[in-house]
Amino acid sequence: MKGVSMIQGIAFDLEGTTVNVEPAHHWGWIRAASEIGVNLGTPTDALEKVPNFSGGPDEEIIRQIYALAELQPSKAQASAFLERKWVHYEELIQTIDLRPRPGFFEAYGRFKCAGLPMTVGTAVELERGLALLKRSGLDRFFSLHEIVMISDVQRSKPAPDCFLETARRMKIDPKNQLIFEDSPRGVQAGIAAGSHVIAIPVYDTPIAHTRLREAGAKQIESEWGKVNVDALLLSFK
Repeated sequence: MKGVSMIQGIAFDLEGTTVNVEPAHHWGWIRAASEIGVNLGTPTDALEKVPNFSGGPDEEIIRQIYALAELQPSKAQASAFLERKWVHYEELIQTIDLRPRPGFFEAYGRFKCAGLPMTVGTAVELERGLALLKRSGLDRFFSLHEIVMISDVQRSKPAPDCFLETARRMKIDPKNQLIFEDSPRGVQAGIAAGSHVIAIPVYDTPIAHTRLREAGAKQIESEWGKVNVDALLLSFK
């Protein structure tokens, strides 16, 4: 990955990229879909059937799920469907290992040794985000000032607001920011901010990689352990 900018700060997406809560989200959608007679199969099946399954937004996921049954949901139906998804999510999240994905802390440590500021940029709501940070233990590594949530910006991803704000808080130009994301919308947000983006998808499948590349990702790593931090930083010098 070549570039002319010096990397001066790091922004991590939270859900999926750093902490893999996607099984709770995805099985939540799958279970809610089954209640209206739509069989999405497994999460990898659903990724093929529902274009926005990874990264949302919720409204598009709901519309696309209903479209599989050749239906168009009313506002009331969409609201009820989303509520059912969250009911399933809350049940499933209790069963998930919420420690950061393997290899994350090694990468974090290398960036810290390099003297780089680090932030979290997420489209998660405040209450759910704080709970996830606490349960994952990440609240011990990032202060509230270093965490940008959806309530901190006007527009959610794929708008660049989140990553413009993470760069602002690190006091760097967005072009000197390196972002790690797992969803196409997150990749689009990072590129729209003018930053460098590396995709680390939860599902290492051809369709996931294709959508990330279509979103603009130039580098995709299937896991944190494959991120060579030293080589990465040297490539920008």
